[in-house]
Amino acid sequence: MKSPFLTPLILILLAAMSPASAQTASDTDYTCWQCPVCGYTVILTPAEAESIDPYTLCPNCYSAYAGNFIQVYCSGYAPEDDQSNYPDQDYEPYWEEDDTGSQDFKEHNSEDRSGNGLAPALDTGSSKEKILMVLPPDQYQEEELNVPRDYFQSMGYQVHLASKGVKTATGMSGERTEVDLDLDEVKLSDYIAVVFVGGEGIYSQELNRDPDYQKIAKSASAQKKIVGAICLGPWILADAGLLKGKKATASETDHIKSKGAIVSDDAVVQDGKIITANGPSASQEFAEAVVAALQASSRTYGNSDGYDKTEANAAASSNAASQAAAWRCTVCGYVYDPAENDGVAFEDLPGTWKCPCGAPKSKFVRV
Repeated sequence: MKSPFLTPLILILLAAMSPASAQTASDTDYTCWQCPVCGYTVILTPAEAESIDPYTLCPNCYSAYAGNFIQVYCSGYAPEDDQSNYPDQDYEPYWEEDDTGSQDFKEHNSEDRSGNGLAPALDTGSSKEKILMVLPPDQYQEEELNVPRDYFQSMGYQVHLASKGVKTATGMSGERTEVDLDLDEVKLSDYIAVVFVGGEGIYSQELNRDPDYQKIAKSASAQKKIVGAICLGPWILADAGLLKGKKATASETDHIKSKGAIVSDDAVVQDGKIITANGPSASQEFAEAVVAALQASSRTYGNSDGYDKTEANAAASSNAASQAAAWRCTVCGYVYDPAENDGVAFEDLPGTWKCPCGAPKSKFVRV
């Protein structure tokens, strides 16, 4: 296996042999590099790429090293001195030198998170499975978006954000996040799970009564997808008729109880393919429950869920490979190898398991 220190240099040498149209962001010698976990993309000159510390973590997902970034086609991106290809953007990711002369990730606008520094990578050409997160256009709860999204991405899923009537959603504390899709643009067949983010916006804008939000919930349930909702998000599921006779929770439970839900005192509740959580403090546990449900579903693909045998076999093969994979802690470098741990796959470890250094599962990346 090549040392990660060599990866940027090797890729730059290869890039020099490639057609300019396939490697540069413009006529100048810029190259684009993408995180293999979350799709975060940065524009660099070859000299900048060569000088970057390969052990710098991705600033978006913190789950991949700079040395593992892959060079991608620069279509849709522009270097710092040419922002013509950045419509509706007032910031851009770049690399900046510190006092030691090494380079690290920086962002132009630290106040506007906007997907952690880059326009959302709506379609990077990756084959990763996708999770749709639906949020209020205004007054979404930041922790309930960011904690699950970061965990989903750390586990190898693509995450797309959807809302209604806005290009940028605003959080309860003023955070601004770019939205990938409007609700009427969502194609549910592209996603394996739909997660409703909570926040005061659901109450103040009565999104639980909004037919477009209800339609997404009903359609996802009808297609037997995992459906999650946190905080006031379960109100949408309740008004869509999905919680009648189901165990569930929410930040305020009287409403879902009035719609037929069996209220639970647990912070996170799963009933079939529906997962609910009661607020920001449950965000990590909620995210882990969604991923656990997806992994359990992947082991039981069959014709009853609309998958043919070819798809089921492919899923089984992919899952078998996943079970044998080793995972590396991005904090201390510890490698969890199932072969050295009684064959227990990393995915099957409980959500409370921690690295010997104390880091949670969300800080591991597959190797």
